[in-house]
Amino acid sequence: MKVLLTGAGGFVGKNVAAAIIRGTPWELTTLDRAAHDLKDPLELPTAFDLIIHAAANPSAKECIEEPTRAFNDNILGTFNVLEFARKTGVKNFVYFSSCEVYADRSLDAVESDRTSAHNMYGASKLCGEHMCEAYAKSYGINCLVVRLLNTWGPHCQPQRFPSIIRRKFETEECPHFVLETASRKRWLYIETMAERLIKLIGKWPSDKFTVFNMVGDESLQLHEFISKFGTNFTYEYKTREHAAGYLPEMNAEGSKLAEYFTTC
Repeated sequence: MKVLLTGAGGFVGKNVAAAIIRGTPWELTTLDRAAHDLKDPLELPTAFDLIIHAAANPSAKECIEEPTRAFNDNILGTFNVLEFARKTGVKNFVYFSSCEVYADRSLDAVESDRTSAHNMYGASKLCGEHMCEAYAKSYGINCLVVRLLNTWGPHCQPQRFPSIIRRKFETEECPHFVLETASRKRWLYIETMAERLIKLIGKWPSDKFTVFNMVGDESLQLHEFISKFGTNFTYEYKTREHAAGYLPEMNAEGSKLAEYFTTC
């Protein structure tokens, strides 16, 4: 199977590429921003059986501060990759979305829950999902949407909480953490995510358009998550102001995917 992976230089893309190389016989072609900016139409000489679209701006904060980046990176880029798929006859398409698209953030969200755009990051991800559904129904491309939540592990962006934890343990004898929410979160190790993705692709759903939450199995408070990195630390919970649209509390559950793996 010939596979094109976009966003291969990013956190998700690097780990997906490593898992494909390590665990499959697929013929993988990778694409990152240095090779091609997806704001421009995509033209490649090779025909592909599958596209895994991991290219995106993953930062809600950046998308709030610079909404043009949310549009160019996440909406226009996704459109250009879908158009490439349509024009070249690609049959299967994986789109990485986010559990931040859910409307009610107080729940353990499931795929059938109402979605809403709290900020331009969520809006851009929802737009990508809607475009995937439209291309599935209009052009027959099998589109699989994977909503991620709280991923961590190798190549994690330096500004994200897991990377901050790691650095503090590396540089401080007994790091102190000021935590902003006591809500429980499901943290998903990125290599586990990549392995589950490959398994899901191998058991591709029969529906033209399908959405799965892909989340961690444990629901942890932030101090419990920190203990994965080390045990000698102190912490306190203290709420703080955030930019409009930025909502740090979010959780979702992954029973649909677990049930699919056991029944298909």
